[in-house]
Parts: sequence; C-alpha cells; structure tokens
Amino acid sequence: MAGPDAVSRAGLGLLVARRYGLAPVGLRTSTIAGAGLVRPTEVRLDSSRAAGLLRTRLRGVTELLAG
Repeated sequence: MAGPDAVSRAGLGLLVARRYGLAPVGLRTSTIAGAGLVRPTEVRLDSSRAAGLLRTRLRGVTELLAG
C-alpha cells in the first residue's frame, strides 16, 4: 500500500539510511538513461481510493521513516 508521498528510489534509499542511522554517502545514484535502462522515469500509485475506504490513516513514507 502506498501513502501520499511521491518519493524517488534514491529518496527512499536516503530515508531508509537516515532512519537506521546509516551514512548515506555509500548510496550511489544514477539516471535511468545513465544506467542503460529502459523504463518509465516516474511511476506513482494513487492510494486516494484506499484512503477513502479504510478506517486507518495511511501514513506517507516520509512520516513512517521519520521516527
């Protein structure tokens, strides 16, 4: 299930590293073209319908990994 935050793969890696006290300097990033891959550059999951049906508030990854 996704929450309201739009986060890149690199951004997610940084959030996870910070959450677990890891130094993000070891994370390597690249562009999709630079990596020689052919795939969409942006993919999002709209969870607004799920949020409307569920009784539980969906937290975004930024909030979830903040503390």
